[in-house]
Amino acid sequence: MPYRVIVSGQLGKLFGVLSHPTRIRILEELQREDLTVSSLKEILGMTHAAVSQQLAVLRSHHLVVEHRQ
Repeated sequence: MPYRVIVSGQLGKLFGVLSHPTRIRILEELQREDLTVSSLKEILGMTHAAVSQQLAVLRSHHLVVEHRQ
């Protein structure tokens, strides 16, 4: 498979992940500082489950990493 086809497919997946406004907002908040799911929940006005779901998508595409304490 030509290299450009592979790269195009990967970029398409990345853009799909970034097409969700909540995910972009999460990335913006995490760029400033490390935050807990509870902190993100308060900042975004979302449920814990909704924030966790969006973080799972971002983690699966290696855009964020998880730190447990």
